[in-house]
Amino acid sequence: MTCPQCHEHVPAGALFTASGLSNIVCEKCSTHLKPKPLSAILIFVLSFGLGEVAMLALKKYGAAYWLTFVGFFVVFAVVFALAAPALLRLQAKERKENPVATG
Repeated sequence: MTCPQCHEHVPAGALFTASGLSNIVCEKCSTHLKPKPLSAILIFVLSFGLGEVAMLALKKYGAAYWLTFVGFFVVFAVVFALAAPALLRLQAKERKENPVATG
């Protein structure tokens, strides 16, 4: 992932904060960033799809019902964590001024 403003590398650790993808900040130029919608959708679909495949495989091999859900969420999280830094494209976030209450 690179910052569209300064073209420097944005570390993957910037994605895994308490605020998630909604508050990514470039460490070099302090630009607030957000993911491009298509890349965020691609990562979600890839993570969800592979999680579903893992869940179906566990179900096919006779795993307990709760274990299939655990398998789904583990695969989803691992694929998201590995794919996000590689596939996620960032764009500058529009800074909104404080709205003035009228009326």
